Amino acid sequence: MRAALLLVCASLAMPAVAAAVGNDPDSVRLAIAQAVAERFHVASTQVTVGEMRIDSALPQAGEAGSAGDGTLVAVPDPGARTGQPVQFTLRAGSKRVGLAVASVTVTTLHVRTTAPVERDAAVTAEAVQEQDGGVSGVRFEPLPRLADVIGAHARRTLAAGEVLSKAVVVVPDAVRAGDEVKVVARMGALEAWGVGRATASGGVGDVVRIRRGSARGLQPARVLSPGVVEVLLAQPQEIR
Repeated sequence: MRAALLLVCASLAMPAVAAAVGNDPDSVRLAIAQAVAERFHVASTQVTVGEMRIDSALPQAGEAGSAGDGTLVAVPDPGARTGQPVQFTLRAGSKRVGLAVASVTVTTLHVRTTAPVERDAAVTAEAVQEQDGGVSGVRFEPLPRLADVIGAHARRTLAAGEVLSKAVVVVPDAVRAGDEVKVVARMGALEAWGVGRATASGGVGDVVRIRRGSARGLQPARVLSPGVVEVLLAQPQEIR
């Protein structure tokens, strides 16, 4: 059954953006919703996909040049924001199979000001509140938590009721270039820990490159918390 809106809850354990390949708009909606939810890095994040236009028809399974049994992945344009039309590149495996433009609304855990904060002033506990609700006009990226913003400095004057993001407050990096980091690698129920060294800085939810022991080359890893990263399998990422 086709739905005008699609609501999904992100799971940190789910593949980044997987959906069945086909030319069914519901498959595209699901891929978009999962892609956006995964980028906020909070399990309870809810994404509603509203008006959508598919600019390029997706191939039917089995057609010449189709993606076959691959999974549909939606990659948003850099700088995409909630509540605004966003272009998504649709990929199946290594193939680009179409484009879609959609508006999405997001409900997630975030910090909002309860009182004005002057530019360059430190954010106080009395001026902010953590809540679970809609966030409009923010980039598809993890939002700082309460512990991250208290004591952080405002990049500009903030009005009461604003959602705090890395764009408006200076949030210290959870991992800095050159830091030794704890590294976890997960495959299903299996989990292995080791150590590595970050080659770039990033906050919680960012993807950075790390070097591990005598291994050749660099590996992408998502920052989980200060000094802790998780190795990622190969997939479209914004890597620092």
